[in-house]
Amino acid sequence: MSLLVNVSLDTESPEGVGGALAAWFDAALSGPLAELMGAVRAGSAWLSAESQTTEDEPAKKFAVEADGWEVMRSELLDVPECADVMFFRYGRERPSAHVEGSSIMFRRPNMNLQLWLGDEEAPYTKVAFSSAVVYFLVGVLDSVNPAFGSVVVDEPITEEANLDAVLRRKLWRSVAAARRQLRGYSWITVCPGELADKLGGVSYLQHSGAFHKVIPLSAGGVVLQASPTPAGYIDGVMRRVFDVLAPVLPGGTPWFEPARPKVRYVPEDAASRGGQ
Repeated sequence: MSLLVNVSLDTESPEGVGGALAAWFDAALSGPLAELMGAVRAGSAWLSAESQTTEDEPAKKFAVEADGWEVMRSELLDVPECADVMFFRYGRERPSAHVEGSSIMFRRPNMNLQLWLGDEEAPYTKVAFSSAVVYFLVGVLDSVNPAFGSVVVDEPITEEANLDAVLRRKLWRSVAAARRQLRGYSWITVCPGELADKLGGVSYLQHSGAFHKVIPLSAGGVVLQASPTPAGYIDGVMRRVFDVLAPVLPGGTPWFEPARPKVRYVPEDAASRGGQ
């Protein structure tokens, strides 16, 4: 099982994109990735950390497991085009996790923040683990005012939201319109404040019956958790989430995407329920 977290940033962040990027890495390395950092220091895992100022320049490498984190953090504040820390456990072929920030597909000044957890030893089915993921998001995004966010399970590593795939939306256009149209929905969805207000505000979302938790963010936006664990995000739960969010979703008939066979979505045009 794996967990993929994506968050869209734009110029509306009070901290600036660089501050939000550094805070994302900070929170990931000290939170969801802390056990893997300990494994690296204990010698049972290793990591690769690098950044690129622009896509055409050579990557800079950092020893974040030693004393190189502050150096890398300084680079992040200057908003490189991409940065990544990837973890590997010895004796295993695939990575165990990574944290990343990239504007390559999003077009500057927009940026995607990503956290992927694929470690076989993580307790993905536990309520406590799911709660930790939610509060990681709330903690790191509370002062950020994100444009969008999602948490999906067992899907390929990508920056696309579910509706980007099944509505064949160009990624940069989806990102540019993120405060006018919600890019998608998933087990956990981060809805920008502008769209939460259009839906009726936090109180409406809390009383809609579609969400297990609705947590407002201080700088704008709201974290919507559909079920206590990913396993609880069954089709009926997804349908309730779709019904509530449909008025701010992009219109169009979704189609199965062979390249993304695990993408989950309601096969209905949101425009039929007031979508844009």
